[in-house]
Amino acid sequence: MGAMARTYLRGAPATSLVVELDWMAGRAPSTSALDHLSAILRRECDKPGGIEVRRGSEISTTRTSWTVDDLLVLEHEARSQRSAGSRATMWIAYLGGSFAPNEHALGVSFAGSASAIFRDRINDATSALIIASEIERSVLVHEVGHLLALVNIGYRSRFDHEDAAHPNHSNSRDSVMYWAVEDISVRNLLGGGPPSDFDSADRADLAMLREG
Repeated sequence: MGAMARTYLRGAPATSLVVELDWMAGRAPSTSALDHLSAILRRECDKPGGIEVRRGSEISTTRTSWTVDDLLVLEHEARSQRSAGSRATMWIAYLGGSFAPNEHALGVSFAGSASAIFRDRINDATSALIIASEIERSVLVHEVGHLLALVNIGYRSRFDHEDAAHPNHSNSRDSVMYWAVEDISVRNLLGGGPPSDFDSADRADLAMLREG
C-alpha cells in the first residue's frame, strides 16, 4: 500500500489516472459509488490529462474465500490496465465471499495499486439505519485512501490522527479512514452512516504528499 501515492497525486510524470473496476457476477459496482470516487480523485489528484473511473469486465470465478496470494493471482489474470508512461492506474475488484485472514473485512488494499471490495460482507453489514449503498461508497473511498498512503503509510503526518490500536487508520469518526469503515463493525459503531470523505487532517496529508 502507498507505494504509488505520489505518482497518483502529482501532475508528473503520470499526467492521467485510470481506475479499473472488475467484478464477480452479481457484485458490480454502483454508478453512485463510482461517481463519488471520481469526484474525490479529481479534487485530490493533480492530473492535467484527466481521471477516468470505469467499469472493466466481469470476473469468471466462484471463489468464496480470498487470501492475499489469491488476490494477487486474480489481479495478474484479470487486470487489463497497467501504469505506463504518462498514465497511472489503479485496479479494484468487487468480489463475493470474504477475506480469509479477516472475515470481518469489507475491503482490503493488498498491493501498491490494487484493492478488493467484498460485496457480500458489505451486504452483511447493513442494518435498519445504514444501507448497502452508503457502506459501498465509504469502503471504496477508504481503500483508495490506503492506495494514496493514508494514514502514515511511508510518511509521518504533522497531525496526530493515526489510531494507535488500528495502524494506518484515522482516530476520527468523521474521517472515511476511520478503521470501522472497512469492518463489519460499521453497522454497530457508525449507526448514523459511515463518513464518505477524507477529513481535514487526511487532506492535509494528501496535499503534503502531492506538493512536498
